[in-house]
Amino acid sequence: MLQVLQASTRYVCWRCASKRVASDVAVSRLNGGKSLPRASRTLWRRTLATVQHPSFGDNKPHAQLRASEEEERREKLPIRKRLRLWEEEHQDESQIILSDYAYEGDLSNSFTRPQNISMALFEVAAPLFDGDELGDLRSDDAQTKPGDMVELSSEGSRRPMLAVCLGHINGYEHFYTSSGKWFTGLGVKTLFIIHNFVSPAELEPVIKELPSGATPLDTLNTLQDLGHGPSRSTGAALLRKMLHFTQAAEAVYQANAGTLDASSAFIGDPVKHRYLTLHEIAELLLPQSYQKGGKFEPEALYAVHRALLQDEVFFRPLRQTGHKRSYLFEISPLSEVRIIQRAERLVREYLERDRRLVDDKQTESSPMRSFVEKARKLIDHSRQSRQWTKSGIVGPSKKSTPTPTAHEWSAVDMELLQFVELWASYQKFPSYSRLQCFGSAILQAIDRYRHVESFTASTGWMFLQEVGWIPSWEIPARYSIRFPGVEIERGGGYVRPFYGNLDRHLKSDIMAPMRKVWEDLTAYCIDSESTTEIDDAVSVESTSDPDQHWIQVHVADPGSAISAETPVAKYAELIPQTIYLPGHSERMLPDSLGQNSFSLAPNRPEGAILDYKILPGILKDVVYMTSEDVASALEERREDPIVGEAVVNVGPTPKPKPAERQMTRPGDLNNDQMGELSLLSELGKAIQARRLSRGATPIFQPRAEAQAYFDHIPRGERSNFLSVKGDPAIRIAYSQRSGTDLVENTMKLAGEIAAKWCHERGIPIPFRSQPHAMRNAAALQQYTKDVFYPLLKAGIRPDDNHWRQLRSLIGNDEITTTAGPHFTLGVSMYTKATSPLRRFSDLVVHWQIEAALLEEHRRGQSLVGSKDGDYSFLPFSREELDRMLPMIRVREKQARELASGDGGDQWILQALVRAWRFGEAKIPETFRFHVVHVHSRRSILGRLDWFERSAQLRPDALNDMIRMVDARIGDVYEVKLKNVNVHGNQILVEVVKVLEKADGEPPISPNASSGGEAQAMHI
Repeated sequence: MLQVLQASTRYVCWRCASKRVASDVAVSRLNGGKSLPRASRTLWRRTLATVQHPSFGDNKPHAQLRASEEEERREKLPIRKRLRLWEEEHQDESQIILSDYAYEGDLSNSFTRPQNISMALFEVAAPLFDGDELGDLRSDDAQTKPGDMVELSSEGSRRPMLAVCLGHINGYEHFYTSSGKWFTGLGVKTLFIIHNFVSPAELEPVIKELPSGATPLDTLNTLQDLGHGPSRSTGAALLRKMLHFTQAAEAVYQANAGTLDASSAFIGDPVKHRYLTLHEIAELLLPQSYQKGGKFEPEALYAVHRALLQDEVFFRPLRQTGHKRSYLFEISPLSEVRIIQRAERLVREYLERDRRLVDDKQTESSPMRSFVEKARKLIDHSRQSRQWTKSGIVGPSKKSTPTPTAHEWSAVDMELLQFVELWASYQKFPSYSRLQCFGSAILQAIDRYRHVESFTASTGWMFLQEVGWIPSWEIPARYSIRFPGVEIERGGGYVRPFYGNLDRHLKSDIMAPMRKVWEDLTAYCIDSESTTEIDDAVSVESTSDPDQHWIQVHVADPGSAISAETPVAKYAELIPQTIYLPGHSERMLPDSLGQNSFSLAPNRPEGAILDYKILPGILKDVVYMTSEDVASALEERREDPIVGEAVVNVGPTPKPKPAERQMTRPGDLNNDQMGELSLLSELGKAIQARRLSRGATPIFQPRAEAQAYFDHIPRGERSNFLSVKGDPAIRIAYSQRSGTDLVENTMKLAGEIAAKWCHERGIPIPFRSQPHAMRNAAALQQYTKDVFYPLLKAGIRPDDNHWRQLRSLIGNDEITTTAGPHFTLGVSMYTKATSPLRRFSDLVVHWQIEAALLEEHRRGQSLVGSKDGDYSFLPFSREELDRMLPMIRVREKQARELASGDGGDQWILQALVRAWRFGEAKIPETFRFHVVHVHSRRSILGRLDWFERSAQLRPDALNDMIRMVDARIGDVYEVKLKNVNVHGNQILVEVVKVLEKADGEPPISPNASSGGEAQAMHI
């Protein structure tokens, strides 16, 4: 039985008491004592006070008596009054309690509140287009249909929740969860989905209780907050089915707990990362008895899935890398796990030994102490030249940069730095992981970040910059969007496995005997002057009929000299698409092979598409032009929605460098060349009109892009990040579509013909299709005809809701070995084949086509209609490609996301921080904030009128200008920047004024007087 001890004149909280006990024990042991010392005053007391009141000596009895009487008086006060008195007296000691519902990137209270029911994650208008060609209209959102069951999870939640999709109604997806809750969202991110989990008949009773008609979002939020929605009795059938599924999965786990709990011992590699899908992992861990027809039951897969996510060290789903079957899991090597375990032990030793021992001189110091002292010196030195910020990056270097200090990291130091890198850069640990506290403890021990609200990974990222582990301009997305099998080089670039001298694997041209030399034909390579990989060109050839012409598409032909079985192919497959991230560009092929050996030029091999025939050839006459010069020569002008013409330069932007090849200008063209370009443009527009008649979506979405320039930074110093003087210049501007659509139209034609050529011969290649769009063909055609085309013709850019609706109708692009229609391109089948120097899937198409051409040449007849079924001559069988394509799709998506998504956005945020905090460029003091989504009463998501950056408005930043409950989609507020976090890819703003209300009401402040209202309306 616990006995309440006598009151004392001094309050001691349980944490302080435990420290005193530990200290006294330590002293007693050091003095040779064998028993606990007797405490001079009471150690334990049930009290809410958390500070020690000053003690008084025996010579002040009256003061001591008054203190005792004051404490007795306070004890009689109600608890809330006692707490208020304490807060008033000790405001500087109050700490922020972690939120149960943390914002993205923040730490959450996942221990006392393990279940975060606010599961819906949303994103608005992710970039849908890649350069001047239509990109994949896919996102991380799961393409759910009514009756599908998904697992909902949150970074702030230790426990997942199952939910059944009720359907896409009035622009929002509705879900009914396993806890009996109903919620809506713009889409969910999920790692687990079961299609057709329940039937439409089982959904009908629940759907009937949903709000009818076009219900506004604020009404839906209110209904959910109040708990109104389908009742548990109505959803009983769904609840029982989800419960039975959970119980069945738990039974599988219990039956295989020994294997699943020790899964790392069966799967982990000593030194290398492994990347496996859930299905592949299940095959390694579960017996075959759980398979039916060669496939695992969903309950078995879910059991494995939950077991993997319980492990906070070995297994981590790569959320950016989902593909059709399941998400990809990154499995840490045993060497990396040992670093984590070692860092955990070092931190614990430091806290227990260096913080709790009374006399440090009487015992050996923790190995971490020397790391802490060294880090402090480096940080202090860094801050002499670069200012610390709350934006997740250090500031730009000052003009007078001090001489860098020498720094040598010991083996223990390196392990701690690598742990911080895993925590802050790679973000290996979920926000609810206990391992988060060890990264925070390291930063707290260093004692140089007292002014931060919390020691999060963003602070850890800045710490790595300040100690010189990474440069100030490093892009966090390079670490969070990882390429399986490829290491990241700190400061820039990637490290693929060493395959030796790749040039020695080049072979002689296997297509040489079949090549046609185009003597009297001019090919036009139309690309920017800075382009170094020239992989396509166009030409036109007359026929006997003056109304008919051959359009020739000439494509570089690296496949004729690079075998699919060589290390060169393996090298290219690891990064299957050239990454155009400023400062960190990475080519698919080595520079010596791509740019110097196979770029289109006179006397170099190419493949020309002629009707349904593909001919290997050699060009003799090549004209290099930019699309702007072609448009100027033809007097063409593309009509695209205008977003803005703003340009922001941070730092000294260098002058454009001259092209490395001879460029032809409009004035250099002769009459024949002008006629050929004009004819090619006319034929290309005819091709485009044919595709439009089939439902093609002719949309280009301008977006803000950043360019970084390192010309003024001495290259020799870039490896030592501490000694770098200066920062890269950054230029932000809106992307511009090429001046002419000539290349775009002819390249898409080439992809269509290549797909048909292979399909007729039964040759498996990476076909690109949109199966979901074809199921919605009628609705999609109606929507583009009635909504999109009128907007485009009027020069209006479609807004976020238009894009979201289009995406819900189109669905995901698929890459399979089965040909299928591609709706947004308006073709019956399609593949990408015109960039073999920059995209691995295009190179695969070339290998397959060239093997077929050689086989037809050997047989002396076409393979069309061949029924012998012998395709052994192909480099890749259908089964091999089926295994390869999911990973190719993963890697292509990563390359796009890195260059056009988070990676590019973080360059823009770096420029914004340098302009806002350090005045390196002129930006507005306030911005217009257009509300695009209201996330219940937690936050408002909007878009700024500065390069259309997404920003977030939280309740504490409303400044009494508006209430969360009154926020509406379509509102416009005047805001100013509150914080910009580059590491978190986040802009936070605060309200200055309400400018427009979506419901037509005047913009009135909630606390404004009548005079103020009239003034606001007048303004």
